Amino acid sequence: MELYWYVEGCLLYLYVASMGEDFVEKIDLVTLSRDYVKVRSYNNKHLPLSVHTKYLCGLRKLILDKEREKIYTINSYDNSVSIIDKNKFMFEGSWYVGLYPVDGILYKRHMFVVNADSNSVSIFDVEEKRVTGQFKVGNYPQRILYSSLHNVFFVCNMNSGEILLIEPEKYAILDYVMVKASPTDMALSEDENYLYVASNCFDSGEKGKIFIINLKDLRIVSEINIGKMLIKILKEKDYLYVLSAHSNIFSQVNLTTGEKKEIYCGEAPLDFAILNDFAYVASSGDNKIYVFELMNMEKYKVIKTKKEPSGLLIDQ
Repeated sequence: MELYWYVEGCLLYLYVASMGEDFVEKIDLVTLSRDYVKVRSYNNKHLPLSVHTKYLCGLRKLILDKEREKIYTINSYDNSVSIIDKNKFMFEGSWYVGLYPVDGILYKRHMFVVNADSNSVSIFDVEEKRVTGQFKVGNYPQRILYSSLHNVFFVCNMNSGEILLIEPEKYAILDYVMVKASPTDMALSEDENYLYVASNCFDSGEKGKIFIINLKDLRIVSEINIGKMLIKILKEKDYLYVLSAHSNIFSQVNLTTGEKKEIYCGEAPLDFAILNDFAYVASSGDNKIYVFELMNMEKYKVIKTKKEPSGLLIDQ
């Protein structure tokens, strides 16, 4: 069974951010042909990882802007975001946004960028290419989500163990939920009535937890014990997919039956993406993308990448 069986006649690309080389790879998932674009710093003053390495921007995450046909990179090492023209696949430039950016989300003409080291969210105007504002959040924020149903941003703060609900126009904190651990990622249910929060117990060494929050009353209605050092979760139909960096495991949880399936996904996994019946998991330690067939949770294919793949994006 080849990957093209469900995309015949369609263009299907996997974009991979290389944290170790500052490249974005464009992989045609039908032919496996490739193209590359180099991301460069906004001022060339970012710090090297060691005296033996080159200066790095540290590409951490990719964000697709279909309206403007752009790809944005969140760069943790040099505190910037970069813009790539998707059609020409050309680098346009990098701009400072805040201290150690780790995540971002598009809202109207702005990108809201989470800065872990300054406990803040920067507001970056993607058309004017400048920061137009910033607001404070909790201690060591990691992720941001937007719910159109509730018209709020959700921000998870790892060190203060809380999920903030923030009004998207005036940036006021409307409410919060304590999750009694260190939240590192979030996912919304398809109807946006439930929020799934991945949390870790770093001090005790216990397994990670997925907290399920009913957004109608902000009450934790269920918990799932799974993995260690949970770094990403995704809700797809009746399943929850979980990436555990410490145990190098990609997990599938059946939310109806509670059944869990796990598979080894390479050393130091950092991100994954799902399309139809396949999952693509970035292993930064192996410099590979592991492709898994989801029905049986079996390894289907391995795609080699540049150094330290850290962020994935599928465009079709």
